[in-house]
Amino acid sequence: MNNWIKELNSNPVDWLLNSNPWTKYKTCTDLLGLNESETESIEAKAELINDKRIKTLAKETKDWLPVAATRNNDPKITYFKLKTLAEFGLKYTDLELQKTVDKASEHMIENLFGVRGQVPERPKKGKKYKKPDLSADVWHISPCNSPMITTALLELGVKNDLIDSAVEELKNRWTSKVGWFCHFFFVESQFKKLQIGCPIEGLQALETFSKIPELKESDFSRFAFEPINFHKDYGRTLYYFGRSKKFWTLKYPFVWYNALYLADILTRFDFLKNEPVVKELIDWIINMQDNEGKFKPTSVFMSYKEWDFSNKKEASPWITFLCCRILKQYFG
Repeated sequence: MNNWIKELNSNPVDWLLNSNPWTKYKTCTDLLGLNESETESIEAKAELINDKRIKTLAKETKDWLPVAATRNNDPKITYFKLKTLAEFGLKYTDLELQKTVDKASEHMIENLFGVRGQVPERPKKGKKYKKPDLSADVWHISPCNSPMITTALLELGVKNDLIDSAVEELKNRWTSKVGWFCHFFFVESQFKKLQIGCPIEGLQALETFSKIPELKESDFSRFAFEPINFHKDYGRTLYYFGRSKKFWTLKYPFVWYNALYLADILTRFDFLKNEPVVKELIDWIINMQDNEGKFKPTSVFMSYKEWDFSNKKEASPWITFLCCRILKQYFG
């Protein structure tokens, strides 16, 4: 028996294989370790790319960032949709996603993928803050957006010089624990004062580094972990980032800083296996299962109300899959 299954009250794998297409496919590849060319995987992938919800989500990514985001945790932002499709197992060759990839790659700034929007400027003394034009053709790089695009493209199987440049530049941003943090005038003072990077940017950098074998156990990854570890020991809210009820939630898609997202990423690294924050996350996940080894969402995004991970009344195959994969990554 696999070590991770011993941590569950019951083995849910058969249930996952008879659920929705995205869970079925990723259960085949990530939990059972089947090759993408094996019959079970091919059949599951065919179901995946022919699902109406998947087709609709893929179509929605074609309209790449038509307006600037007004908040970074909005699951309707295009790059969150693209990353979700990648996490479900789609590749850039599926459902014409190459067109989305091309649009996502049009705006490179300092070798990183840009996002639409103006960098807010501090208003002059006596002047009111002027809201920017959200539809303006202005782009910038951001520590909690640009790496997410890099990760999504890597997961989609994109390989080109732009990806290589983005990874190299992300490494340059994490050569110390100060790392990369938001330099918007209304947030940067706390990061500067504490001399520590941004927790969610550290997490997203780790997510990118986890996709590249030579970077997984590197110093870049160790530096990117520092803000997360600091935040746990700090014991207080670090700007937007707290560890209250909103943090301890089984919620998907991964658009903001929560325990499930952290557990999914941090358990990919061998050097973090004995870290208190990781053990804390694993204990929490084990305690969240029901008698059948299944997991219910504890918080949802209403924009995904038709998906299994947005129903708090029933166990979710996708949330259950994520928790199983986390346990597999940690226990082997």
